[in-house]
Amino acid sequence: MSSSRVTMKDIAAKLGVSVNTVHKVVANKPGVSDAVRAKVLLVADEMGYRRNESASVLRRRDLKIAVCLPSAEQEGSFYFAYLWRGVKRYEAESRDHGMVFDARSFVIGGYAKVLEEVISQAEAGERPDGMIAYAPVEPGTVELLTKISKLGVSVVLVDGDRPHTGRLGATVAGYSEAGSLMAEQAANLLPGVPGAKKILLLAGDPHTDSHADVARAFHAYFDERGLDYAVRDLYGAHKQIEELRQKVGALLSDPDAPGLVCSVFAVGSEVVADAVMELGLVGKIRVIASDLFPENVIAMRRGIFTNIVYKDPIALAYRGAKMLGEYLLRGAAPSVSVLRGGADLVFRGNLDQYCRLAGVEV
Repeated sequence: MSSSRVTMKDIAAKLGVSVNTVHKVVANKPGVSDAVRAKVLLVADEMGYRRNESASVLRRRDLKIAVCLPSAEQEGSFYFAYLWRGVKRYEAESRDHGMVFDARSFVIGGYAKVLEEVISQAEAGERPDGMIAYAPVEPGTVELLTKISKLGVSVVLVDGDRPHTGRLGATVAGYSEAGSLMAEQAANLLPGVPGAKKILLLAGDPHTDSHADVARAFHAYFDERGLDYAVRDLYGAHKQIEELRQKVGALLSDPDAPGLVCSVFAVGSEVVADAVMELGLVGKIRVIASDLFPENVIAMRRGIFTNIVYKDPIALAYRGAKMLGEYLLRGAAPSVSVLRGGADLVFRGNLDQYCRLAGVEV
């Protein structure tokens, strides 16, 4: 095997150890037994491994990156799981550049506590060099992120932007595009369905940027064109999901139910799919959902969803991590401080293509 192609990941796979273990050995760091260290060094030599010194010669220590994103383990974490996947993709690519990623996940309502912990450690002399952080939506988090920036931490925000926090940059999904695209397809579908003048829009949390931006663009599309449709917003997300389930079930059970339902967020899409199945409305009502994840893919294949609006959260987080990495490794300030994504409309005919793109396996 060519030495230029051997990575720490290759060595770890051959030995059945973690990449972090190999990194500690290669970087001559503590925390590895003498026996394991000897095995790693032997295999590395046999495979022709040579450490990439392009970044390490410029530094005497590893770069520490704190990653503060919503937990992928909490209920309704479909979208968040793909944000983590995007960061991990960049982490895997940068293994040989002396970057250590410290995952600090939080459940909804716990973001401030995680940020306070970062501040306490920074003030105690354990300041991370950079941070990949979820755009703040919870009380007090804007002020905490601003303080972290002032402590000298380079911060890149993911899934939203707050420029006054002093962040290095941000990545923002195409939420306005998603809302307009959803509305345009809704207008295309409505003439052919019962209850054609009524649309139920699951608008999520009005205080969450992503939800509010999609809903705002959805309404703007109809308003700007003077389209005569009655759009009813139904709010509820995070801790209100069970209440949302009850309301959706009641509205879709009504004889005067809307002919089309749109959801601006992933969990809302799941709520609608469950209601449509339970009420026997498959094929009788049109649904435009948000985001690709296994449950949504299954729902679309069963004919529950007509379309899905896809915003590629993996690329969103990956681009944010890469922006931060290139700045810390090379001092390359981003030429554009806010990277904006787009949105695509998924049909059953191109569903498999987008599943491959998103890495969704069902």
